[in-house]
Amino acid sequence: MPRYSPTVVDHFTHPRNAGELDNPDVRAFIGNPVCGDQIMLTARVADGTVAAIRFRAHGCAASLATASVITEAALGAPLGEIEAWDDERVEELLGGLAPDQRHVAALGRQVAHRLVSNYREGVDDDAPLICA
Repeated sequence: MPRYSPTVVDHFTHPRNAGELDNPDVRAFIGNPVCGDQIMLTARVADGTVAAIRFRAHGCAASLATASVITEAALGAPLGEIEAWDDERVEELLGGLAPDQRHVAALGRQVAHRLVSNYREGVDDDAPLICA
């Protein structure tokens, strides 16, 4: 398998949904202190479905692509569907990952699950400073 799938390359070079929403209903942040990857999601939810979503991310190409891919998959999805994502689902959305990049699938799943739980629990992660 090549280092990066065509999907990872596409989403890294042409990210979708980058940025932050003004006045989001929910914000979720996950960072990996070992590798330095960070993803923050902001979203609006209507009737239990993600109506709008954006991301800010810092890290390797695969983590940036992961943020883009999960926002694309989450847009229009019911929260229960997102809550059911596992690492394999995120890796599938990315078109596969090299063994040393599989940690980003876990990062993507974690931030997506955190978005759902933050929304349901009324928690809003403060907007952390994402390193440039």
